[in-house]
Amino acid sequence: MSSVDDLGSPTRASGPALFRTVRILGRKPTSLEQTRLIHIMVVQAVGESTEPLPDGEVTIGSVAEQLKLDPSTASRMVSDAVKSGYVTHTPSQRDSRRKVLRLTPSGEGLLARSVEFQQKVFDDLVADWPAEEVREFSRLLVKFAKSVERM
Repeated sequence: MSSVDDLGSPTRASGPALFRTVRILGRKPTSLEQTRLIHIMVVQAVGESTEPLPDGEVTIGSVAEQLKLDPSTASRMVSDAVKSGYVTHTPSQRDSRRKVLRLTPSGEGLLARSVEFQQKVFDDLVADWPAEEVREFSRLLVKFAKSVERM
């Protein structure tokens, strides 16, 4: 399927534009920013988990699935977030081999601040767009993100 521009004609600009955007937004962070980013990723995965286990438990496995990481990498990231006081882990009532993850008050605060920051960045980027274009782009961006997550 090819991309189309506003006039409905095929264009090859959307793919390169996507990768330029990812490159700019995904610039290599400093080590302090990298640590903070890891905490944010874990807190968002725990706090907004779309893949909890059927019993509602959020585990390292569900974080790994949501972040599209191998379980050992997710485990290290979660351990760091636990040490930093953003997440707690307790044995599952159903399977003591699993750890159930929950946000601490600090984790809930980090989640709220990170979502607020992310929304502000988006709002600033589209501040001079017409409201209807912002609504349509927002709708399509959320739809696009869901497609990326299913990949």
